[in-house]
Amino acid sequence: MSGSRAGEERAIAYVAAHGDALARARADVLAGRAAAERVLAEVRDEDAQGPLARILHLLGVCDDHHMLRAPLAERACATLVRAQAADGSWSDATLGAAQDAVYATGMLAGYLAKMRCARPETLDAAGAFLASRWSPDLVQGARWENLAACAHYFANALHERADEVLQWCGRELERGFRTRAFDAVRTARVFAYCDAHAVPGAQLDAQELVVALWTEQRADGCWAPSHAIAPAQRVACTIDALIALRHLGGASRARRPTAARGAPARG
Repeated sequence: MSGSRAGEERAIAYVAAHGDALARARADVLAGRAAAERVLAEVRDEDAQGPLARILHLLGVCDDHHMLRAPLAERACATLVRAQAADGSWSDATLGAAQDAVYATGMLAGYLAKMRCARPETLDAAGAFLASRWSPDLVQGARWENLAACAHYFANALHERADEVLQWCGRELERGFRTRAFDAVRTARVFAYCDAHAVPGAQLDAQELVVALWTEQRADGCWAPSHAIAPAQRVACTIDALIALRHLGGASRARRPTAARGAPARG
């Protein structure tokens, strides 16, 4: 058994042992034991009419499993159109104090930019809000949430300031990774959000991140930053790592997830 295959097996076993029903379903899909519809059946409990935190989670799961064209995701898209503020932003107290309107808007609009149902005016309004808040200070100082959100939107939507913003995001992402402010999982997560194997401004390539990801896997099969004490945090981080490895080409090809019938390569 290859090193990557053995590492995947340990990770999937960890999620199966410690995860909830949705996490176990995602592990089965990642292991090739179930089709992506299995994840949709579990994530359906995440009410598309609920708070933004639930919609953000729902769209994130759908994106990870290439299901942004699923009816459930498209209903969430319609909800977001109705919930968008006049200034183009989204914000919700359920996201938490550290995840403010910049984070919510960048992440949600990034997902919408990958969806065929998104209206151009919705994306343009979100971009105008983010551009009005933009300065390099927004992503400096290891501010991963802002960095991820800005990179997510500007890498997937058409905007005249995209290159400028992404150059800063790339430089700060590499700085965070080199100084260990960001672990490999969070760094690779940004690459996956951008749907890219490289980010402008960052002298990081997919292979370097793949090596770093496998190096950071723990003996019990999980990935977890030092502050992730709760089992749920470790499970989430482990799924993030497995998704990143598939995106970057560092996972066993025999373990590619089965896409939902009719689903495109991307949403």
